[in-house]
Amino acid sequence: MTATLPGLLAAAVAVDPQAPAILYRDERLSFADLDRRSAAFAGALQRAGVGAGERMFLCLQNVPEFVVALLGAARAGVVTVPLNPMYRRPEIEKLAADCNPRAIVAEVDHARDVLGDALPGLHRFTVGEGGTFPADGEAGADVPADPLMLVYTSGTTGRPKGAVIDHGHLLAGASFYREAAALRPGEPILAAAPLFHVTGLSGHIGAALAARAPLILCYRFQPENVLDAIERHRPVFTVAAITALAALIDSPAFAPARAASLRTIFSGGAPVAPALRERVRAATGVMLRNVYGLTETVAPVVAAPADPPAPVDRATGALSVGKAVAGVTLRVVDDAGDDAAPGEAGEIVVAGPSVVSRYWRAPEATAEAMRPDGFRTGDVGVLTDGWLFLVDRKKDMIVASGFKVWPREVEDVLYAHPAIREAAVVGVPDPYRGETVKAVVSLRPGMSLNEGELVAFCRERLAAYKVPRLVAFVAALPKTATGKILRRELRD
Repeated sequence: MTATLPGLLAAAVAVDPQAPAILYRDERLSFADLDRRSAAFAGALQRAGVGAGERMFLCLQNVPEFVVALLGAARAGVVTVPLNPMYRRPEIEKLAADCNPRAIVAEVDHARDVLGDALPGLHRFTVGEGGTFPADGEAGADVPADPLMLVYTSGTTGRPKGAVIDHGHLLAGASFYREAAALRPGEPILAAAPLFHVTGLSGHIGAALAARAPLILCYRFQPENVLDAIERHRPVFTVAAITALAALIDSPAFAPARAASLRTIFSGGAPVAPALRERVRAATGVMLRNVYGLTETVAPVVAAPADPPAPVDRATGALSVGKAVAGVTLRVVDDAGDDAAPGEAGEIVVAGPSVVSRYWRAPEATAEAMRPDGFRTGDVGVLTDGWLFLVDRKKDMIVASGFKVWPREVEDVLYAHPAIREAAVVGVPDPYRGETVKAVVSLRPGMSLNEGELVAFCRERLAAYKVPRLVAFVAALPKTATGKILRRELRD
């Protein structure tokens, strides 16, 4: 049966077990290797007492063990919760309190230096020198079940919410990428996005298994290393944030010949300016194709076709993110929930096979967002002749290099500093990251604090991309008559 993630692996093994599945540095794993190692990890989970339906944190960079652990957990019916390996201890503890994991897979150094003695009840599988992650071993019983994963996002309040992803959701996303990029067996895929993100999960791991294609892994995105991997393994497809693609073609090591194998490039996670699309085309010869999706949609629900290219809105200069993909219902609705008039802005609502139906243990948030007519994205857009143009993102969310940053989470850390009286966090334009995090703070009477001290305080408690890069000190923050801070005045 191929209706599960392990089922895709089984189908690939049945066709050609020795075909390459993962290419990483000098390491090559065949589909048979991936089958054997994931079965061994399933057995290790079961022997550790981690049962079907229980949760496992997966906190790794783009390494083969990420794929092995995801498949092994799926075979054992264990629910994977991918984590950004840049998370610090308080961030991990917050998510652990929400989903009560029984195990964690992390690098040896991360487990020692970041986790320390936190989460003592978790069974730890560590990757790296002296690690405990099994390279082989007795196979476990295959008992795949839904859900497959919890992937955390944030609501408008900033509270983390776990999108409950079933096998069918991921497989629908994998099918989209395979068909949209016309992937054929044996054609390599470059994993440019982090595997812990839904793009990496569906557009890299899922797509590679669905297409029976080798997945090229680089530990993390460093342009020179990625270019070496492209030149060596000749991928035909990738999907990445526009900031990553810009870094690639701006690298001193870039030359068009080094990327000549690429046939299809998708970009999502942040708006793409028409000029950036042209820069990518000029550098690679490939017309960049926009995609639009969210954690809750697992995969793109809107995408630019191969032909014709996505248009640019004459009035705003915005590049369309594309049209609804096959099987997806796309609407733009007004405040009453009725279809907005053509060309009028409204909230984007989507429904389709990759769209999740609930959040983990959050019935109120589920009821608010997952309506009978589709998922309310909270994003504002305009539909013109079937083309979707994004007008704005969710009200306060910051997208820095493709990563979502919620102001309240950063503000909570700022308020923990004894010198801070008031704090507000906003996103401001950044030519490289798209947006960057700006903190505006006022101090308690008689207290002193400088920018370097505040940034250092945040670095100990937040992932690097959430740490404010700009800090402004003011006597008092602007507020409404009711005392609400006026964020819009702080963006200027």
